[in-house]
Amino acid sequence: MFIETHRLDDSRLMRFVPGEPVLSPGTPEVDEESAASSSPLARRLLSIDGIEGVTLSLDEITVRRSDGFEWYILKPPVLGAIMTHYGSGEPVLADPEIIETLAFLDARIRPAAEAYGGGVRFCGLESGVLTLELTGGGGARKDMIANIIRHHLPHVRDVAWHGETPPAALPDELLEAGAGALEGPEAGAVLEFLEERVNPAVAAHGGHISLLGVVDHIAYVRMEGGCQGCSASALTLQQGIRDAVIAEIVSIQDVVDVTDHAEGLNPFYN
Repeated sequence: MFIETHRLDDSRLMRFVPGEPVLSPGTPEVDEESAASSSPLARRLLSIDGIEGVTLSLDEITVRRSDGFEWYILKPPVLGAIMTHYGSGEPVLADPEIIETLAFLDARIRPAAEAYGGGVRFCGLESGVLTLELTGGGGARKDMIANIIRHHLPHVRDVAWHGETPPAALPDELLEAGAGALEGPEAGAVLEFLEERVNPAVAAHGGHISLLGVVDHIAYVRMEGGCQGCSASALTLQQGIRDAVIAEIVSIQDVVDVTDHAEGLNPFYN
C-alpha cells in the first residue's frame, strides 16, 4: 500500500492519501470531533502519542499533531496505523456499537489471542451477530472468546467465525406448522428412513438425526449428540444422509442441516 504525504501551511497538519477511498462517494467531510467518536480509523490514529486530531474526506486523511512533537517522529507510526486499519477489515466510519466492539476487541480479545500465538480480525457486526476471523494459533479458544464477548457486550447476541458456514435458518412455514411439519406422506417416509436406516448407524458415534419437518419437498434435519459439532458432520450429511434420502424418497429435493454446530458439547470428531 503506497500512501502519499503532503505537508500543509499549518505545520501541525499533514495530509495522508492512501490511494484507496477513505469515505464513500457523497459522504461529507468528517471533522475532528465527529471522527473521534465515529471512526475506527481515527480512533487508531488518536491512540498514537502526539496525535491530537483527525479529519476525514473522500480520499484523504488529515492528521493534526500536538505541539512539542515532530513529523519525522510521528510519520512512521501514522503510516503504520493507516496500513493496519486497511488490512483489519474494520470500517472507516461506524455506529457506536461497532466502536464499542472494536475497543473491546483491542483491550481484551486480541491480547488473549496473541498469547496463544493467534490474532483476531473484525469482519462485521450485523443484527447482533459479530463475525470474526481467527488467524494463527488459538483455534481451540473460539468458544472462550465468544463467551467473553457475549458476556461483556449486550448488543452481541452471537459470534460467528469467518470461513465457517452458519446454521441454515428454518423457513417461516416450518416454524408456523410446528408439529404439523412432521405430518404427511413425505415427512412420514423421511422419518421412517432416518429411524430405520440412518440413526442405527450414527448411534455408533453417539449421534442422532432428528427430522424437524418437510416444507416444499425439502427435509430439515438437526444433528444431535456426537454429530453436533463433529468435524465430519458436513461430509456425513452431504455424501451420506442427503444422497441416501433423495435416492430413497424421490419427491424430496434436498436435505438441509439446521444444526448449530458451534454449540456441540461432545462431538465424535473434534
